[in-house]
Amino acid sequence: MINIIGKLETNIKNDFVSVYNAVQNLFNLPENVVVNVSLIGAQKMRTLNNTTRGIDRVTDVLTYPYIDLKPNESLNLDDYKLDIDGATNTLTIGDIYICRAQAEKQAKEYGHSVRRELCFLLCHGLLHILGYDHMKKKDEKVMTNKQNEILNSLNILREQDIPAGVSKKSVSKKTKEFTCGFVTVVGETNVGKSTLINALVGHKVSIASPKSQTTRENICGIYNDDNTQIVFVDTPGYHKRNTLVDDEMDKQIASANEDTEVVLMLINANKPLYEQYEKLAKKVNKTAKKLLIINKMDQTTYEKLAKELVKLNNIDVDEIIPISALKGKNVDKLLSLIKKYLPKYNYEMRYYPADEYTNKNLRFMSAEIIREKALLLLQDEIPHGVYVAITDYKEGGKIIDIFADMYCERENHKAIILGKNGDMIKKISTAARKSIEHLVEQKVNLQLYVKVKPNWRNDLKALQQFGLTFEE
Repeated sequence: MINIIGKLETNIKNDFVSVYNAVQNLFNLPENVVVNVSLIGAQKMRTLNNTTRGIDRVTDVLTYPYIDLKPNESLNLDDYKLDIDGATNTLTIGDIYICRAQAEKQAKEYGHSVRRELCFLLCHGLLHILGYDHMKKKDEKVMTNKQNEILNSLNILREQDIPAGVSKKSVSKKTKEFTCGFVTVVGETNVGKSTLINALVGHKVSIASPKSQTTRENICGIYNDDNTQIVFVDTPGYHKRNTLVDDEMDKQIASANEDTEVVLMLINANKPLYEQYEKLAKKVNKTAKKLLIINKMDQTTYEKLAKELVKLNNIDVDEIIPISALKGKNVDKLLSLIKKYLPKYNYEMRYYPADEYTNKNLRFMSAEIIREKALLLLQDEIPHGVYVAITDYKEGGKIIDIFADMYCERENHKAIILGKNGDMIKKISTAARKSIEHLVEQKVNLQLYVKVKPNWRNDLKALQQFGLTFEE
């Protein structure tokens, strides 16, 4: 069994399972064998190399076998009885760490997709765990042949290894030039990050609300055209941290910053500009291209901002762009500038299918829409102690049935959410249902219930129950 740790697109995750199954079948691995595969950033890979190998550099893959096998040697579970987990009856045989950033770099060098490179690295790591090596030329040839055998059976090959008789066109679709990369949007709470991403992508990806702190985790919005794919990451807003949820939001921001190519530093035209920039500058990826975006220009004038704009002279950014995300002013110009700074490829390079506009599924989006309508309709009566859990999502007929629980922290909050004679919960449900129907282009039956979970934002068990996982 393969245990995948870290964010990975569904299509690549399926390919990883296929690669592992091919290896399992080829080497007759028992069903209860487990391999952990972690997708990590460049900095973590450098740290692992430093601490475990004494080298200060970023590599593509690291493998840590828990067993001692030789090539073509069968794995005998009787030799590892003491290592078998009694609770799950599984034997973990190794850890594989794959650096996404290095895989992307190598994919560009080899002239093929990141998907293909990641599968190659996984296969490479699995063979290392099973005793294969490439330190000597003889061993390298054996390992290379075995890699090709496995990947060829799945039609997943690096272009330089394509066997005779296989057309390169069938492996890599060429285009004149293709732009692709990750763009992280950062800013203080309620600065308009979600509104901007929705405008850039052209679809509703992230919830927008007059209240601050509406985004609790990184949400990807995906822009596609014939020659471009841009993955926008909407991060939680910077604000004072008080709860476990707030701590996780900090980690989400740091994670989004790690391997991004472009950072959009979003500031509010109605507040002191330089002070906002200064706070963000301390947080962003130092190697990424930085675009300072002055949002909400529809609420002010250039004359009023003249003195503030002078203070931005000589700051460390690549571009300064005034926009109105809400009105769409200069959004097209911003999109062109983003394309200018993203990596260029001589082949079609996409992280996600061309018809996807978010990495989140419909269950997640439905929950976010319900939470958005609650925040909008309740205004300042309820703080941000509201969580929406989709308990059932039934498709297949003419109507989609959605059952959801809305959790709050106090009984008096529940009363406010329900409203007199249930009026407020009906308003929230109706508004959410209409938006979800627009999203899924189908009729929806939404059943919404309100429950109390005291202090859930600081309750680790409650957060785990909600499916929110937190690193120590």
